[in-house]
Amino acid sequence: MEALVMLAGLAWDPEIRGILTVVTGFVVLMGSIWLIVATNSGIRLATLMSAAALMGWMVILGSAWWMYGSGWKGDAPSWKTIDINVGDLGASGLMEARLLPNSDEMPTAYELVVASGDPTAISEFNTLPTAGENPDLSVDELTALQADRQLRNEIITRSELAAVARNVTDDAGLRELGPWRLLATTEAGDAQAQAAADVLAHPDLGFVSSADYKLLDAYTMGGKPALQDDPNRWDRIRHWITNSARITHPTRYTVVQLQGVLDQEVAPGEAPPRPVVDPEEPVVSVVMVRDLGWVRLRPALVTIGSLLVFLALCYWLHVRDRELMERRREFESSKA
Repeated sequence: MEALVMLAGLAWDPEIRGILTVVTGFVVLMGSIWLIVATNSGIRLATLMSAAALMGWMVILGSAWWMYGSGWKGDAPSWKTIDINVGDLGASGLMEARLLPNSDEMPTAYELVVASGDPTAISEFNTLPTAGENPDLSVDELTALQADRQLRNEIITRSELAAVARNVTDDAGLRELGPWRLLATTEAGDAQAQAAADVLAHPDLGFVSSADYKLLDAYTMGGKPALQDDPNRWDRIRHWITNSARITHPTRYTVVQLQGVLDQEVAPGEAPPRPVVDPEEPVVSVVMVRDLGWVRLRPALVTIGSLLVFLALCYWLHVRDRELMERRREFESSKA
């Protein structure tokens, strides 16, 4: 009985309806035009004219796809992992990655905030809630809130600090770490997502889920020149012209770092605690290269191929018209 129930749940649906929909639409739209032309010009000429019109329309459609990167697209740009380094970046397989200092060789983000004196950074990462701001809290609740805020201040990453107070990280020299520069969390979204997926795909690293590690910092180098800070209109125009005129694309690398966290018990019904990195765990650096993809390759091939077929059909029609005119002249001369 169970076998019959299982067999009853199986279905064979090869999407015949979708195929028939496309075929019917093509026959009705193209076939109706071909039929009208064929009744006036004959089957051969109607076929040539309809095919030439279709290819001309495909040239226009393909040009729009090619221009805007839409339609039948290829692979989009993405990050490709080329190395996962555990511990010392000096042993990385990428020579450029060896130029990036290890995480423990640079000051922490909290140390940068304390030493900077920047009001924005201090108000965001070096202040604690007071009793005046929270009059409804008891002393114990206020103490717990202050401890949680202090922990949050101390575990911020350099990329998180750069997203709030870029000038603090720039003054610390993190914008020019040799060829590398620090990325803010707002700039490293897709790179961090790809790094997290690749790390979880390697069980030998010991990470089972995203709760087992904390994303630290992201660094990048190469690529097209970026727009300078506080650009004026002419800077934007010059940047757009120079980047648009650049034929080659310089290789761009990005390093995303993460580290295992301490195991913390979660009380039932309460929010999980803030992830705190385990100082005994090594820093894992995911080295990636930017793959520019080929979004516009298929539209370009459609446009160029349709254009060649269109020109060939137009030439064929031209040759046919010349032969027809030649025969007409021969007929008229024979009558004379």
